[in-house]
Amino acid sequence: MKRQIRTIDDANAALLPYVPLVGQLTGKDTTLARIRPLMKRIGNPENRLRVVHIAGTSGKTSTSYFIAALLKAGGQKVGLTVSPHVDSVTERVQIDGQPLAEAAFCAGLAEFLEIVDTLEQAPSYFELLYAFSFFMFAKEGVDYAVVETGMGGLHDATNVAGRADKLCVITDIGYDHMHILGSTLPEIAAQKAGIIHRHNPAITYEQAAEITDVFKKCAAEKQADLLLTSQAAEQAGYDGQFAPAMPKYQQRNWLLAYRAYRFLAERDGLPELAAAQLQKTQAVQVPARMERRHVAGKTVIMDGAHNAQKMGAFLASFRQAYPGVKPAVLLALKQSKEPHGLVPLLAPLANRLIITTFDTSQDLPAKSMEPAELGELFTTAGATVQAIADQHAAYQALLAGSEEVVIITGSFYLLSQLREREQLA
Repeated sequence: MKRQIRTIDDANAALLPYVPLVGQLTGKDTTLARIRPLMKRIGNPENRLRVVHIAGTSGKTSTSYFIAALLKAGGQKVGLTVSPHVDSVTERVQIDGQPLAEAAFCAGLAEFLEIVDTLEQAPSYFELLYAFSFFMFAKEGVDYAVVETGMGGLHDATNVAGRADKLCVITDIGYDHMHILGSTLPEIAAQKAGIIHRHNPAITYEQAAEITDVFKKCAAEKQADLLLTSQAAEQAGYDGQFAPAMPKYQQRNWLLAYRAYRFLAERDGLPELAAAQLQKTQAVQVPARMERRHVAGKTVIMDGAHNAQKMGAFLASFRQAYPGVKPAVLLALKQSKEPHGLVPLLAPLANRLIITTFDTSQDLPAKSMEPAELGELFTTAGATVQAIADQHAAYQALLAGSEEVVIITGSFYLLSQLREREQLA
């Protein structure tokens, strides 16, 4: 009997059995061995498509969105897959800047899961959705597949894409997922640079010497061409204006994406883009990245800044857009995150801080830190703190204050649940 998947609720229910496998399998070096049989069963579409592969600690989702938008502006049909999703699982399979329509997603997933049912070993939720994205990209006949890594790079399921013409883009490296990727920046950088296969071109910003040296070594070992650049160099080479509302940290991500597009344009014969086209790509709103909503007379800003590097970038852009403003902040962090680097950044900014919870799962089981535990760190740093475990009550308390600008931050899982529950998407 054929599977019947007609709605996104049906799709989420059908995907639910694959969620527990994430916790069991994540971090084991056999990831590629698990996904390869599935990719072979669907005809290895990753070997038939031109791929742009993005890894890094901060900025990789935004950079992926910008690269996809630039390629579309260049007249290409573009597939994009990112993780985690924020508002809908359909964000995992985007065509030309739009999540796949519900009917197409559901019909494709039903067909795909029948193939998955024939495998000896079931994939994890992330592995399954990555393979499904390529299954649909092949059906849709995309010109390029833009792929964001899930975690790391070397052992990430996305790394089955290894054609010599794959373009690798590596964003800023920082401390995150240290229990899996390593406790030092060179160790983390080596995992991210693992997306570079033999003869792959790779583009990245020059970073601290201990990081850049790892990139150079990985590229040399794979006989790959490494293009090192800087934000200043890319800014000097871009003679246009940025879209007025573009956050400062997104300018850095967009400039790296534009460098990637110019590389592809030269290599693959894509057109040069006009100033108006470039500004249109800058206006792409990446879900839950410096995203604004107006609710009950207040400006609500959502940003999934969950480590010190991301928070520092977000707050620099916030201060630029709202100089002198002391917002109320609603925060939750995943249990595995390291909060100490966030505290000195966020505590001086917040007029008051509300700490809440979430408990969910996508690519990884995700449970929040206890509000009292996290709150103690901020109280010690001089912040005014409320611990409210119930998300809805915490959100209402956020809106009930006198602040005209409020922030929701710390975890995409918190944002995902609140956006659905409070209709903030």
